[in-house]
Amino acid sequence: MKNLKKIIVVIPTYNESENIENIVKEILDLGLSVLIVDDNSPDNTKELIEKIMQNTSNLYLLNRNKKLGLGSAYRDGYKHAVGLGFTYFVQMDADYSHRISDLKKLLLEIENYDVIIGSRYIDGGSTTGWSQLRKYLSKYANLLSKFLIKTKIKDTTSGFRIYSLKALNEINYLETNSNGYGFQIEMTYLITKLKLNYFEVPITFEERREGESKMDFSIILEAISLIFKLRFKK
Repeated sequence: MKNLKKIIVVIPTYNESENIENIVKEILDLGLSVLIVDDNSPDNTKELIEKIMQNTSNLYLLNRNKKLGLGSAYRDGYKHAVGLGFTYFVQMDADYSHRISDLKKLLLEIENYDVIIGSRYIDGGSTTGWSQLRKYLSKYANLLSKFLIKTKIKDTTSGFRIYSLKALNEINYLETNSNGYGFQIEMTYLITKLKLNYFEVPITFEERREGESKMDFSIILEAISLIFKLRFKK
């Protein structure tokens, strides 16, 4: 595996006080660095992170003034992490939807690929804690986006990924413009268009342990709109 000191996990947060302390400590125990991008959470997410920072030099906090969206959080987070000198960038959720055991599986592939995607929709991948309706909607929304943006990537909306610095530079991530969960679709489109070297690893996506989901109807609409824009983009 590449030098762990060059790998950073970027985690956007908004009101994640019920999860963030434990998941950050588990990631730090792997020898990785962590960057929290917090959108001015009104709970004590920021304070919990600042408390942990007193005992480690591998945890960073990027405070933003207000809730600006997932895509914006990753753009700002990647930019900050690049400035800190890191060369591999993990993106994952703060709520334990992404397993630490699966993170280890993704990390095993970074010597061979520029983009590693944790996939629910390849052999061995799955979801837990979802209703049949949610599974159905997620599966067919993913198939629709896969068809429309003409990609062979099986999980177009996965938020569990690793990018090399080379991949981020080729994607020109600062020029992406989606702010919600459509950010994952936009990045998938660019990975495909640029023919980047990618690999999908099967993961189990779990329903969040604590707190409330950030998904709402406006985020879904943005993602749907983006899919069609990308389909007809020259």
